[in-house]
Amino acid sequence: MSERAQTLHNSAWHGVFYLTGGGSLLLADLLTTPGASASVLEAQVPYAHAALADLLGRTPEQACSDPTTRALAMAAFQRARELAAQAGARERNKRVFGMACTASLATDRQKRGAHRAHVALQTEQVTYSAHLTFDGDRETEERELLDLLWHAMARTLELPLEVTVPARPMVAHTEAQRHWRDLILGEALVWPSADHDGLLMLPGAFNPLHHAHERMLEIAETMTRRAGAFELSIVNVDKPLLDYTEIDARLKQFQKPVWLTRLPTFIAKARHFQGTTFAVGVDTIIRTAEPDYYDSLPARDAALRELADLGTRFIVFGRDMDGKFQGLSDLQLPDQLRALCTEVPKAVFRETVSSTELRAER
Repeated sequence: MSERAQTLHNSAWHGVFYLTGGGSLLLADLLTTPGASASVLEAQVPYAHAALADLLGRTPEQACSDPTTRALAMAAFQRARELAAQAGARERNKRVFGMACTASLATDRQKRGAHRAHVALQTEQVTYSAHLTFDGDRETEERELLDLLWHAMARTLELPLEVTVPARPMVAHTEAQRHWRDLILGEALVWPSADHDGLLMLPGAFNPLHHAHERMLEIAETMTRRAGAFELSIVNVDKPLLDYTEIDARLKQFQKPVWLTRLPTFIAKARHFQGTTFAVGVDTIIRTAEPDYYDSLPARDAALRELADLGTRFIVFGRDMDGKFQGLSDLQLPDQLRALCTEVPKAVFRETVSSTELRAER
């Protein structure tokens, strides 16, 4: 029986745990101590790449990393909220959290890179993450990781525990701003970083923001004679929400106004921002034309009609795709969608930089 686990079981918290590559001793602590149902809503060990991809909605660029772990913690937090909403009155009064760990520990084969672990916790108010490297056998590293996991919970959930970790972990702790929290909890749909009319926007993930994004918005402003803003949705279909650390980092990149939204699709954006012009790349327009994006061809056609009725327009920029720079005129699009689009000539814009390539270089 674990006194640390008993402390969590007796607390005001319950949550979901996603642990991969290490951390199984935590589950043993929790599940072999009486009262686990009071604090453990669900636990998974997504060891297989496909299992990890299912939870994240994509294959991560690096399985054992801080961004992947924070995304897992957010997925766990969202799942915890779903399960808590279905629980009894006593359980619904408890606070929820999501916890995740990705680790690359000593094993029976040679490993590339340092033995390490990333831990993250997500609550309604905070995103916490920690990173620690190890240099021992598997049993020693698992026990050191167990202490790191309990240290993270003690700090984030304010549990009355004294936990000593073998070395000082690298820690990030991001408190939610009120409007971020409202978006995460679904209590708001949009928040602007500055005054803006919402009539010209460049939507994207901006991971990272680069000079091509900024150039696109400048050109769109000249073409429309409107003041532009960027739009960053914290929701991406079938993926975890952006966490507070990620929101903070991405917002700090911008000089121009940014609309932070909970609007993952163009239909959702158009319904909220009627009469808006969106500056987009050809890859985005291609996705907008795909029936799979809407579940069926009739649903797509209905969506395109609604976009037209809402006064939505697109300024379309070329992009390097499959080794060739393609513009709007190179695409086969439904007439309904093409009528909403204006092409930016290749002579005006021919940038080939991509966020994916920049992340790989970084």
